[in-house]
Amino acid sequence: MPKQSPSAGPLKDPQVARLLRDRHAVEQLLQSPDTKLLMELLGRQGGLKGAAEAAMKGDPSALQGMLDRLRQDPKGAEVVERLSRSTPK
Repeated sequence: MPKQSPSAGPLKDPQVARLLRDRHAVEQLLQSPDTKLLMELLGRQGGLKGAAEAAMKGDPSALQGMLDRLRQDPKGAEVVERLSRSTPK
């Protein structure tokens, strides 16, 4: 996914917007074992709810920081890569 400026909300990303319009793709993504594992890994970091709420209000920095830390973990990086490959472009 392209890097966004801090002022750009995640829903303004064209790729995210396309995905959200595809109900079937969203349902598949939400039911994916990799998505469940990703949520578990992010939950272990703590603060996921607050970071997600801030991102929805246009400040993705906390969520981006969590994802950056996740990508530094070998297991997390593997899950993020698999999800990235399986998400419709």
